[in-house]
Amino acid sequence: MIKTKQTPEEVELQIKEDLLKTKQESLTELELTLSTLSGNLRSFEIEYYSKVGTKYTQVDRLQATLDKILLSKTPNSKIFQKKAQESQAKADKSFSNQEEFSKRQKENPQKFEATSELKSLYRELAKLLHPDLVLDTIEKKRRHLLMQEINEAYQTNNIEKLIQIYNKERNNPDLIKGEDIGSSLVRIIRKISQIDLRIAQIEEELNTIQESDLYKLFMTVQNEKAKGIDLLDKLQTDLDSQIEFIKNQIENLND
Repeated sequence: MIKTKQTPEEVELQIKEDLLKTKQESLTELELTLSTLSGNLRSFEIEYYSKVGTKYTQVDRLQATLDKILLSKTPNSKIFQKKAQESQAKADKSFSNQEEFSKRQKENPQKFEATSELKSLYRELAKLLHPDLVLDTIEKKRRHLLMQEINEAYQTNNIEKLIQIYNKERNNPDLIKGEDIGSSLVRIIRKISQIDLRIAQIEEELNTIQESDLYKLFMTVQNEKAKGIDLLDKLQTDLDSQIEFIKNQIENLND
């Protein structure tokens, strides 16, 4: 069989196909990293509020009560007036945060655990259904909603849901028309451009997460855990002592 020489367009198409594949792999891993981190932070938030958050709320509310009592004994004191206002505002905010967390916990009570099976299935779905792998506007929107479902299922360990989506979607054809080299080349170039934009977006999202107080606390707890120290247990004990101290102050003032 005579081997025909590739045209310049065919060579360029092959180069772009290889580049697209590489970028798709990078995008898939970044999406997995982002979703895994979001799931880990969600689980950590549950643990934090269960062990420590409720106690911080209790401390803030007790402190607000104490400051009101102190103000009642010196009602004309500007210092005690300001302190009572500030402590009440802090207690209200703590209670609001606790209520918001309780609501989220009821919606997603399961602790996240990124098993190898779960990660593998997520990778397959991201490669199959990522919205930046298509150009059609309607299909892109549909896939965007699907990726939201996939991320939610992944972060709640709902492997059955992931399998259901995969089995339903794996035979869906690409909606982009045109199979000649020119159309294929344009399609691939546009896909690469979309992937580059999404990669930059994910990196920005990861940076935002890593700058958050929750992430910093999560990393501090993880680093201490590596040393054999349970920081949340320690905080829990310290807060119990603080709660008892404020309660005693309130009792003494009420006597």
